[in-house]
Amino acid sequence: MTMSITTSSVFKNSAFRRLCGALFASMTASYAIYFASITLVEEITHSSAQMGLMIFCSTLPGFLFGLIAGVVVDRHERIGVLTTSNVLRALVALGFLAAVHFLPPLLLLPAIYLCNFSLAALTQFVAAAEGATVPRLVSAEQIVRANSLFSVSLLAAQGAGLVVLAPLLLKLGGAQAVGLAAVLLNLAATALSATLPRERTSACESRSLSGLWADFKAGWHFIVSDRLTSLVTAQLVLVSSVSLVLSTLAPGFVARDLGLRLEDAIYLVVPVGVGFGLGLVLVGRRKSLHRRERWVNIGLSILGLTLVPLAAMRQAEGTWLLLFLPVAVGLGLGFSLVMIPARAILQEHPPAAMRGRVVAAQLTLANAANTLPLLLAGGLADLIGIRRVLILVALTVLGAAVVSIRHSQA
Repeated sequence: MTMSITTSSVFKNSAFRRLCGALFASMTASYAIYFASITLVEEITHSSAQMGLMIFCSTLPGFLFGLIAGVVVDRHERIGVLTTSNVLRALVALGFLAAVHFLPPLLLLPAIYLCNFSLAALTQFVAAAEGATVPRLVSAEQIVRANSLFSVSLLAAQGAGLVVLAPLLLKLGGAQAVGLAAVLLNLAATALSATLPRERTSACESRSLSGLWADFKAGWHFIVSDRLTSLVTAQLVLVSSVSLVLSTLAPGFVARDLGLRLEDAIYLVVPVGVGFGLGLVLVGRRKSLHRRERWVNIGLSILGLTLVPLAAMRQAEGTWLLLFLPVAVGLGLGFSLVMIPARAILQEHPPAAMRGRVVAAQLTLANAANTLPLLLAGGLADLIGIRRVLILVALTVLGAAVVSIRHSQA
């Protein structure tokens, strides 16, 4: 009852509602363009290597612009940064629409890569500005609940963009319809963010770049020197890489191995979301760090074990579909049981004054570490087959589970 009352009080805040609305609109647009892009790349190339390159273009900005975005947000008025970034995202969506309409396949591919790179780069600035704005819009007692609702808005945007909007518009009007919808959604996000209350004083801090670099190095030093933090960071980097590798392989797997159309196959992701939600319920209560370590061990084991039958799938109908459903739920559950408690440990275990730098260092490390698997996965799948790559990923995750269990028992 207390939780529902707290949630209701947070959502009575009109400025916070507009911020969530801007997040939902802009991220729905980005996920819709992302899905339309992977569909186009698969239709044009039928290559997992090209798919890996497209996803790589969507992840590289997290490494290149993550720290820069933090500097910009800290040194400029944050609502201005947020509004400007949403305007630029609308222009990128317009560019995607024009590229799909006018360009031949040979030129369309690099245009798709450029659009996704640009959207991902702008998302770094939007995410930094939104994260810094939330504490200003709600009271200190409401921050935890506000961040939870913010995360729910992001998950809802993923579902709306990937599961509903993009598949529907691809069937009705093709990729051009997706581009047009993305333009309108980003304009709506711009309008919502422009109405947010501005900061009376500049957010600018007189910190040098060398000082910011020293902060980043301090976070990295803590990760290296603390055993538990090192393990949790490695686990988060691993599941992030596995998630991106699966994203690279999934279009080719469902289209070439399972024989499904991509706009129909996206509905197979729904049971993955169900499994992820189940994990949220299981680990949602406040537990000790040791208890959270055990959840991570269970999650890694489930994730590795469910990848094996996934590699054995031959089609998505009949008996195979009945097998796929629990496998997909298991994938979502495994990811959830690793990511949620591992992030909680990373937020709670370091000293309070060090947490921001540790999290920033972990995210930058994850973006850097994802580069090699993304580049290798697609090419390796084209060389030895998607199923064999899935087996290699499963063995890697199971090996990580063994190491994690042994660490917990030490």
